[in-house]
Amino acid sequence: MKFAQLDDQVILLTPETYPRIPAWRMAARQGKVRCPTCGSPLSLMAGISAEPRFLHPADSDCAWQGRDEPPPEWLAARPELAAAVAAAADPAPRDANPCRTDAASPVGDDIDGESVRVGSFRLPKRRPIGGGSVTPAPEPPLFRKRLMPKTRIQHLAEQRDEPLHPRQRQAVMTTDGPLLILAGAGSGKTRVMTARTAHLIRDKGVPPRQIMVVTFTTKAADEIRQRLARQLPREQARELIAGTFHSIFYRMLLYHQPERWDQRRLLKKDWQKWRLLRESGVLAEHPELLGQKEHDVLDAFGVISRWKNEYLLPGQTVRREAASDAERQAGELYPLYEEAKRKLGWFDFDDMLIGCYEMLRDETEILRRYQERITHVMIDEFQDINRIQYETVKLLAAPQNNLCVIGDDDQSIYGFRGSDPQYILGFTHDFPQAQTITLEVNYRSRSAIVGLGYSLIGHNRARWKKDCLSFHSEEGETYLFEPDDEEEQASRIVDEICHRIEQGTPPGECAILYRTSESARPILERLSEAGIPFHYTQEEDSFYQRQAVRWTLGYLRLALDPDDADALREILPTLYISQEMWNAVRSQAILEDLPVLHVLPRLPQWKVYQRKHLQTVADILAACRECPPAQALELIYEDGRLRDYLKKRAKDRDDSRERWSDELQQLLAAARRHATVAEFLRHVERMAEREKEWRHERPLPEEGVHVLSIHRAKGLEFDHVFLPDLVEGALPHEYALDAVRKGESSALEEERRLLYVAITRARHSLAVGIPRERFGRKTRPSRFIAEMGG
Repeated sequence: MKFAQLDDQVILLTPETYPRIPAWRMAARQGKVRCPTCGSPLSLMAGISAEPRFLHPADSDCAWQGRDEPPPEWLAARPELAAAVAAAADPAPRDANPCRTDAASPVGDDIDGESVRVGSFRLPKRRPIGGGSVTPAPEPPLFRKRLMPKTRIQHLAEQRDEPLHPRQRQAVMTTDGPLLILAGAGSGKTRVMTARTAHLIRDKGVPPRQIMVVTFTTKAADEIRQRLARQLPREQARELIAGTFHSIFYRMLLYHQPERWDQRRLLKKDWQKWRLLRESGVLAEHPELLGQKEHDVLDAFGVISRWKNEYLLPGQTVRREAASDAERQAGELYPLYEEAKRKLGWFDFDDMLIGCYEMLRDETEILRRYQERITHVMIDEFQDINRIQYETVKLLAAPQNNLCVIGDDDQSIYGFRGSDPQYILGFTHDFPQAQTITLEVNYRSRSAIVGLGYSLIGHNRARWKKDCLSFHSEEGETYLFEPDDEEEQASRIVDEICHRIEQGTPPGECAILYRTSESARPILERLSEAGIPFHYTQEEDSFYQRQAVRWTLGYLRLALDPDDADALREILPTLYISQEMWNAVRSQAILEDLPVLHVLPRLPQWKVYQRKHLQTVADILAACRECPPAQALELIYEDGRLRDYLKKRAKDRDDSRERWSDELQQLLAAARRHATVAEFLRHVERMAEREKEWRHERPLPEEGVHVLSIHRAKGLEFDHVFLPDLVEGALPHEYALDAVRKGESSALEEERRLLYVAITRARHSLAVGIPRERFGRKTRPSRFIAEMGG
């Protein structure tokens, strides 16, 4: 249904009124949007591929369901509503910022032309948090458009009914000497690896125990074994040496040096490394390092891991000029960390790689035995190899050099782990006799999706030039949409998923891929509200448990209940009140039989300026009780000086990262979806409870939508893929933009490869979101949009 009734007015969904959808969506959630004939409350479904519409409840039998306009005879009897319908359909310019339209405005606020009065406080209309001038309203956001690739991709002219394409067959049959297989996204790489392994065993007579297949994940190794088991006797598939670098190298170390590599001495997490360093005693002469903040230390351990993967030992890193604070700190910690491990007999995952390389390099007899046993080596995801892995592989493959490496330099996305695409780009230099075969046909994605990825990645300079074909002649669906902010973006994506599920798509064929975890929260909340199961791995602390968020919510709880002792105790640090003063506040409240908030400014211990500020806070919270939560947060951030406190706290801690600021803005965006403070706090409590369920509930793969980072999505594929937050600073990430400003392009090229990986996960449809605001700040579309299509 394209029309509804709101506050005795008819509203009509047309392209000209689409900018009002966020406000109407909020009104619908509050039960204010109704059917003009049956009076049922309507929901608003505004996805991406389909036109937006109002929906009756599932059990409704209203005859008007599905209508685009009211019946003419009904309008004829109601001339005032006929005029309203005509006005709603009038394509006159409308407010481009619907989040502040009448449908979402608070009732009872004193509004004049310049400001909004909340209690005794006056807020400028649309005041940006943190100050700044008010800019003119922008053009209405683009509801959606087809995103067409700059480069059209040809589809495969001749589709043979054969298990292998000619290039795939060539790769399978080439078994002697070094071989580079450039396998583009969706080109049937796993099929080729399995067929090539089976050909070596079945047709060339190579015993499976002489073949080593190295994969990027344990899951990929298991998949190859399972596929082989369908083609060969099961015992032969079991004899194959298959696994990740770490698993294979660790088995070798355990066999030859079991006393040194006891798994119980493995440091699996960075926090375990920091604890070992602190407790080992090696920092006794370096007290300045003991006082380092944990998040800075963990960043430094990430750098140390990258150095070890590059086989840069402590003595070598001393001579390197630090490019960042993390590298400077890593340079100080690295030799001490290695000393602590040697002293106490511990090791980490990186030590497995170094230990195996050094054992083979130094123990010539052990190396000879492995070279005689392993006659054929196959490396998957070769674009993500690091130096220590590559050097070890070259030792094992010699002297026959029956080394087959398979990868796609366009999908090298793990630079932060020490991976370097230069190894796949320089393979033919290291092995001049190597053959190169390109698998150019994409069997996975529809042609427009292939074209977008191909158009984008062509802007990278450090890559093998490749042709590309699509197996499918159908274009598929590729959309670009511009929601108001991250909250509306999440609503649009989840509405679209509901639409796809209605059409018969299993939830597990839908995936939402994000660059950083900040994008996940609103999406998870919308999925939870819609009752759609999902798969999500929590990579960071719960949003609502982060310190800045907890303090803010404490203020809101205290606004609703001035005697909420837990809430007041929570926010004491933000008021510069010590925990020792808490007993005095509580005792005075009991003595006077007053709420703790009312007693707080009256304590005789305060100085004049303290009493004045505490009274202001009490007045602010009294005003917040009756105003919408977004305005309440603005008062708390600015007039209550919470923002000033958090800024000072970050400065005192020498924390240059402004994560707290983004968290305040995310909370503000979430609050705009709710009419009252009480409703918003109930929402927060529901989400906190449901988040506990997310951690334990694991739906079957096909029964849950996949919400995951692009890095985690590598190697996966889905029918429908959604890419939120394609804006500058998110993708490409801000750190890559900083590098560009310094004249460095490698980080930007990796960001481009990351987006290429995300695009090529999609089989049938791809939807790209460009929120007009993110974390309360105006955005600019990612430069990658113009590179790939229009």
